[in-house]
Amino acid sequence: MKNMFCFAAVLLSATVFFSCGPSAYLLDIETRQPSAAGVDLVGKSISVVYLDSGAEEDSLFAAGISSAFADVLDENYFGGDSLVSLFCLEGSGNEDYSSRDRMADLVVDTGSDVLFLFSSPLFEEGKAAVSDGKDDAASISGTVPFTVDLFVYDSMDPRDTVLHFSGHSESSVSDLESMAGTLGRASGKRFAPGWKAEEIVFFTYGSQSWYETYYLVNGYEWKKAMDIWMTMLDTPNLEKRACLEYNIAAACYIQGDYRLAKEWLDLSQKDFRVYYSDTLMRKIEAGLAE
Repeated sequence: MKNMFCFAAVLLSATVFFSCGPSAYLLDIETRQPSAAGVDLVGKSISVVYLDSGAEEDSLFAAGISSAFADVLDENYFGGDSLVSLFCLEGSGNEDYSSRDRMADLVVDTGSDVLFLFSSPLFEEGKAAVSDGKDDAASISGTVPFTVDLFVYDSMDPRDTVLHFSGHSESSVSDLESMAGTLGRASGKRFAPGWKAEEIVFFTYGSQSWYETYYLVNGYEWKKAMDIWMTMLDTPNLEKRACLEYNIAAACYIQGDYRLAKEWLDLSQKDFRVYYSDTLMRKIEAGLAE
């Protein structure tokens, strides 16, 4: 009986430690996709500017749209932290904000990578007058058709051009403030990222550091996991190093940084061709092409 027990123990040890190679595990996750507007804001600083034409109602309306718009971007790109800068710019709107040079100057002035600029609303004449402050706005009947322009310049976009969006709607004069918030949120959602359900493979080995990153990956704590993988890169084992570089590439891909993901996966493939590497490369290249 004693000999049988010892044999069983040896078999168990062989099962756990037989292979020195990596183990692969799947992570079900939603990956970030480009916004419906086709603007990539991942990893970039953002400023929102609205024009102050000097008319109180126009300025309040533009401020309301811009503030709600900035809130949506904060929620989607910065976890709700107020990191999107909001600025007011005096101007009648006669300047050409479709000019790349003008918008590039504003990018420098605001210190941001991406600039969104809302024009003052253009209210259609002859429908209903906007209160000049002497009358009670709530007492004015009818609706006010209006148009608002949004100019977008991304200094990091290789297209190096200004995008122009225009929206037309109408509102009762008494409800302009509420309408501004509604339009701002709706506009912001067009620039929010989309999400796609995917299965991403990660690698692990049988050691404490690898186990630690396994739990971090399942908790979506990418920075902590990547920091640990980085400290392990000096291994002389090329297959292990390739798995580490692959894992870092996969984490970058999930966070939407396709360029950096490709750089890490290129390193991985040079060190050792691990399973699933080609699959991840196809995903990364598809992300870069969008």
